[in-house]
Amino acid sequence: MTATATAVRGPVVSASARAAVAYTARRTGVTVGTVLISLVVLLALWQLAVSTTNISSFIAKGPLDVLRYFTEDGDGGTAAGHRAKLFALLGVTLQDASIGFLVGVPLSVLVSIAFTMFRPVEFMFMPVAMLLRTVPLLAMAPVIYIVFGNGAVTAALIGTVVVFFPLLVNVTVGLRSVGQQSVDLVRVYGGSRLTVLRKVAIPTALPHFFASMRIAVPGAITGAMLYEYLFTTTGLGATITQAKAAFDYQLIWASTVFVTVVSVVLYTITAIIEAAVLSEWGPDAGRSAGR
Repeated sequence: MTATATAVRGPVVSASARAAVAYTARRTGVTVGTVLISLVVLLALWQLAVSTTNISSFIAKGPLDVLRYFTEDGDGGTAAGHRAKLFALLGVTLQDASIGFLVGVPLSVLVSIAFTMFRPVEFMFMPVAMLLRTVPLLAMAPVIYIVFGNGAVTAALIGTVVVFFPLLVNVTVGLRSVGQQSVDLVRVYGGSRLTVLRKVAIPTALPHFFASMRIAVPGAITGAMLYEYLFTTTGLGATITQAKAAFDYQLIWASTVFVTVVSVVLYTITAIIEAAVLSEWGPDAGRSAGR
C-alpha cells in the first residue's frame, strides 16, 4: 500500500512542479515582454522629443547619441574607455545602494512583524514612522550627513530611508490581510500565533512584499545616487554633478541612461524572482500552479 501511495503521489508532485515552472515561465515572459515594449515606447518618445524641440543638440542627446558614446570612439575618448569608466562608477553606486538595501529590507520586515504581533507597538511607533516619511529625503539627507559624517553609515541611512517606509507599510498591510477563517483553522489544530504568522500571514504578505521590492530595488539606487550627488566625489551621482560643471552633457545623458537600464534590469530580475516564489509559497500557490 505504501508503494502504491508513493507511486500515485510521485506523478502528482511532479505534475505540480511542472505546473509551477510553467506558471513562472509565463509570468517571466509577460514581465520581460512588458518591460521591452515599455522601453521601445520610451525610446521612441525620447527620440521624438529631441527631434521636434528646439533644444540645442549640444545639450539634448538622443538614444542614438548615447549609443554612439558606448560603441564609437570620438574626440572625448574611446568607447571602451567610456564603458570601463561607467561600469567602475556603477560598482561604487551599487555598493552604496546595497548597504541601504541590506539594512532597510530586513529591518522593515522585522518591524512589520512586530507591529502585527504586538498592536501597542504599532500604535506607538507607526505614527512616528509616517511622520518621518513626510520629511523630504533631500531635507533629511544633510541632517544625516551632519550627524554621522561622510561614510558608509550615512550611505546606509539614506538608502534605508528610501527602502524602509514603502516596505513597512505594504508588508504590515499584507500581514494584516489574513482571512479570519484561515486563522481559526490554524487555531483549531492547536496552532500558536507564531504558527499563524509562519503558515498563513507570511505567505499572504508575500505579494505585498514583492510589490514593495520592485520599488525598493531601484529606490535603493536612487538613494545611493543622491548620497553621491550631495556628499561624495565618486559613483554615478557624483559623476553627473562633475559632468554638469564641465558641460559634459554627453556623459550626463550616458550616465542617466546607464543607471536607468541597470534599474530596469534589477526590477525585471525582482519580478522574475517574485513569480518563482509566489508559484511555490504564495497565498495562491496551488491555484497559480494549476493555471
